[in-house]
Amino acid sequence: MREHYDKIIDFITTDSFKQLMLEMSTLSAIERPKFVAEVLINSDELKSRGVIVPDGILIQRSAFGDRRPTLFAVKHFLPDEYADVWQNVNITFDNEYVDSQVARDRETCWRKPLKPSEQASLMAEGQSLENA
Repeated sequence: MREHYDKIIDFITTDSFKQLMLEMSTLSAIERPKFVAEVLINSDELKSRGVIVPDGILIQRSAFGDRRPTLFAVKHFLPDEYADVWQNVNITFDNEYVDSQVARDRETCWRKPLKPSEQASLMAEGQSLENA
């Protein structure tokens, strides 16, 4: 796992990826889901900004049952021999949120996640994810 986390960390700390994150940080919380859809998960847009995604690394939208406003995750699958225990490692990037507004109780935070596209739409509309 550590080896694959290192690959993700090496990628997200490149100058080109950090510049992309700076670009996204200038946008409002409502604009960021669109940026993820149009830029971060678009290989042509990444290349135009000098971001080269290494083999084995995947950038994708993601969502969790606790309704954190996750924008995207950078993921690396583990070798098949580990699949019965753990499938991948990832680092997630969340939109701005107030920590106390994200459910932490066991019954609520382990609910079924929203579809990532649905969650992104709600964030883009400025809607609360908690009651969705």
